[in-house]
Amino acid sequence: MLIYWLLFGMAAVLALFFPFREGRMQLGVGHTLAMIAFVLFYASVATLRHEIGGDWETYATMYGFARQSTFTEIVQFTDPLFGVILWVAARLGTDQYLPNGLCAAIMVWGVVRLAMTTREPWLAILSAVPYLLVVVGMGYVRQAGAMGLVMAAMAGIDHRARWATFGMLFLAAGLHLTAGVVFPLFAMVMARRNMALVSILGLVGFSFAGVLMERLNTFQDAYLGQSYDSSGAGVRLAMSVLPSLLLLVRWKRFDATGMLRSLWLLVAVTNIGLIAALYLSPSSTAVDRVALYFAPVQMVVFGSLVELTGVGRRGAYGMRIASIMGVGVVQVVWLVMATFAELWVPYKSIAELI
Repeated sequence: MLIYWLLFGMAAVLALFFPFREGRMQLGVGHTLAMIAFVLFYASVATLRHEIGGDWETYATMYGFARQSTFTEIVQFTDPLFGVILWVAARLGTDQYLPNGLCAAIMVWGVVRLAMTTREPWLAILSAVPYLLVVVGMGYVRQAGAMGLVMAAMAGIDHRARWATFGMLFLAAGLHLTAGVVFPLFAMVMARRNMALVSILGLVGFSFAGVLMERLNTFQDAYLGQSYDSSGAGVRLAMSVLPSLLLLVRWKRFDATGMLRSLWLLVAVTNIGLIAALYLSPSSTAVDRVALYFAPVQMVVFGSLVELTGVGRRGAYGMRIASIMGVGVVQVVWLVMATFAELWVPYKSIAELI
């Protein structure tokens, strides 16, 4: 468990040393080095984990299939882009550590990119540690990579070329089909700026959906058809709903601009709507997995707490301390009290077996 608290502690300390930033997406030398150190530390922990995570056995089976399959077979067996990664890993003989590490690296890159759009990026990163980075990043391999690409697309929606944003979204869907749920939000936000690109997004998305229809059927059979239930889905959704409510209530104080501001409004509203979906859907697991793509609102709100609450500079330090303590409680719950905490605790590394 110590390794998870080192991740938490690193982000918490840096949240106090590198607090408020006047300019978004701007980092000094010290800040940049700290970000790089955190990314490398997390990527190493996630790559070297052994028999850690809720889907460990699932991905071990997938890797075993990849070793005995042709390129075409493995691409058809799972989501296309992840199939390519599995095929390469099988040919290199890396076991599942290469796919695990690559997807985790993409995840933490997306987290950092998104955090940099907030005033207090380390608070944003800290809020992602207990669940998004530890549980999702070290358990839901394909979806973690897809989420990283989605978060990077969110972060760059006002700065990156539109084609690059669309490219990231399609790559995300190639890693995990469920990433397609964010396509409508991006299309609505971009509709006023470039109808031609939005139309292309829709057309290509339609074609892409046809290619991945078999994956969709698998998803429906696995989650909806069998009415699987996800323990704690309501709690995880509440973790996004509460920040969404704060964002909506204090909307005038949220100083993001342009399409980024519109995007977070839609994400917050979507999280509220997912409450109804959770109760109406025959499978809470399906809703739980889809809701992950809207969970980054937690990061945006934590990284904007000072401005949203209006506590001012004098109360900002106390707000940071309170935020760190709150996230610490969340981490204790996930690592000690969660139903499947034993799948992550204690942390085991492949290095221990060498």
